[in-house]
Amino acid sequence: MIEALPLDAYPCQREISLIFGDMDTIGHVNNVAIARFFEEGRVIVERTIDELRLSGEPLRMVLVHVEIDYLAEIEYPGQVQLGIGLHRVGRTSIEHRAGLFQRGRPVAVSRSVNVNTIAGRAGAEALTEEYRAVARKLLLPGS
Repeated sequence: MIEALPLDAYPCQREISLIFGDMDTIGHVNNVAIARFFEEGRVIVERTIDELRLSGEPLRMVLVHVEIDYLAEIEYPGQVQLGIGLHRVGRTSIEHRAGLFQRGRPVAVSRSVNVNTIAGRAGAEALTEEYRAVARKLLLPGS
């Protein structure tokens, strides 16, 4: 199981308003919506890194792994709070850790890995030193 950190441990945070379409047939927020919330978190991290970088085009990061642990049901209507940061900055990849909270309690956690690639080339490509330096600013406590 992925460790659930408190919301304030995550360097990037966002509040997400739930919509009716997020629900399943029994009235709880469904797993597809939850996966979408974590996807939004990964985008937040990439945009933050790109905004902090001084040079170059955004890298072509590709999602290669994702796992989600569901801790509690999420209820509609309302909001959830998303927290995300980096657990590891590698040579060619970054590992995200994220938590989703409702009314102060953790309801889901996620771990995912993005790999840097170049269009038309097979395999991973090394991250630039600038990218790695900026990404380290988003490391979670203890990472």
